[in-house]
Amino acid sequence: MIGLHPTSVNDSYGEEISIVIEKLKSANDFVAIGEVGMDLYWDKTYLNQQLAVFERQVQLAIDYQLPIIIHCREAFDYIYKVLLKYKEHPLSGIFHSFSGTPEEVDKVMAFKHFMFGINGTITFKKSTFPETLRHIPLERIVLETDSPYLAPVPNRGKRNESAFLRATLVKVADIYQLSPEEVAYQTSQNSLKVFGMLK
Repeated sequence: MIGLHPTSVNDSYGEEISIVIEKLKSANDFVAIGEVGMDLYWDKTYLNQQLAVFERQVQLAIDYQLPIIIHCREAFDYIYKVLLKYKEHPLSGIFHSFSGTPEEVDKVMAFKHFMFGINGTITFKKSTFPETLRHIPLERIVLETDSPYLAPVPNRGKRNESAFLRATLVKVADIYQLSPEEVAYQTSQNSLKVFGMLK
C-alpha cells in the first residue's frame, strides 16, 4: 500500500502527496491506497490539511482503481461527508481498526464495497464493540493485526504480530456463534475480494 498517513500531515503535505503520486505512476505493484484518513484524537492543528489530503487520496484511489484503507480516529463525520459523494461509485476499501457506534455502522453499510477491519481490540475486556459487531454481516468484515500495536488478549501489551490474529479470529467466531474455520474462510474471501485477488 502507499499513502500519506493523517498523523504525518502538516503544512508541507503537498510535497508528500507528490511523492505518493510519483510512486503510483512509476510502479504497478500497489494493492491499495492507505493507510489514509483523518486522526483528530491527539491534535486538531492540521484538521483542514488532513481533510484536503484525504480528499486527494480518495481521488487517487479512484484514478488508479485501488481500494482505500481508511484510518479514522475521532473524525468519522468528516470522513463520511467526503465519502458520501462516492456512495454510488465502485470505490472500495476497509475502515481500518473499526470500533464505531451502531449509527456509524449503518452509515458504512450503505457503501456496498467497503469492509470493516476488526483487530485485537475486539478481545479487550472493556470493549463494548462485540455487541455492535453482531449487527455487521460476516461478509463485510476482514481481520487485521495493526501490528505492532493492539495485540489481542492474551498477548495484550506485547508487540503484535500476525500469529496473534488467531486470538482475534476465535473471539469473532464466538461473537458470531460460528466455527473459527467458517470465520477464517469468509474473512479471507473478503480480504481477497477487497484487494482484487478473488477470481
